[in-house]
Amino acid sequence: MALKVFIQEAFPSFTLKINLSLPSQGYTVILGPSGAGKSLTLKIIAGLINAKLKKIELNENDISDFPPEKRGIVYLPQGISLFPHLSVRENIIFPFKAKKKPVDEKFLNEVIQTFRIEHLLERDTKKLSGGEAQRVALARAICAKPKVLLLDEPLSSLDFHLKLELMYFLKKLPEKYNLAILHVTHDPIEAIFLAEYFYLICNGHVSFSGNLKNFIKELKRLKKSNSLSALHQTLNQIKEYERNTNIFQLLESFACMVNKGKSQF
Repeated sequence: MALKVFIQEAFPSFTLKINLSLPSQGYTVILGPSGAGKSLTLKIIAGLINAKLKKIELNENDISDFPPEKRGIVYLPQGISLFPHLSVRENIIFPFKAKKKPVDEKFLNEVIQTFRIEHLLERDTKKLSGGEAQRVALARAICAKPKVLLLDEPLSSLDFHLKLELMYFLKKLPEKYNLAILHVTHDPIEAIFLAEYFYLICNGHVSFSGNLKNFIKELKRLKKSNSLSALHQTLNQIKEYERNTNIFQLLESFACMVNKGKSQF
């Protein structure tokens, strides 16, 4: 496993107690309702919030007390946070400048082509659409060459068709850039489509970990658990999605579009 995480910290509304393991390459999703501790977990892993009791290992190296910029981890917040005074290109190359390294033009051009943002490079970031801004933010994150990419509700501000298209795009990133992605969301369809492995979190605790097939098998047991009362709506949504073949047919149609290069972000 590339990333191993143990966190225990008391907060005003609950105690966060989390054990996570991520492979060196792959897509892991944390699913849970608002206020469950999902974003807190990412921020502690990234080094943006401290926890008194924690152990974070990356490739068997303890990075628990490393500053954020030394962890090999990039955190992309929900608000995207592009630099408004810089152009799109200047935003994307910022990780090279922050590390005081020359711009790797070959890698940069590959990232620009991958994210389909060639036509946006000189644009003012304040004039980008939601989908364009998200792609620019992801491109900037990849240019930092992280070992682990943390995504905090990256699709929440997008409308439905853009969300579906970007999900197909995100799913390809771990293999293309040899990285581990940890994505948090309250939306079951994101977990169903993206996750090779996922964690269900409620009130700061992991209630389930495994793949979707195992989760469906465990659904009845989980719903009977008093600790999961806040997640009943989410669990019902997952069960409904699992039954509804139309949603998967829709997703497959978008996959064909994306693979043929017809999709527009």
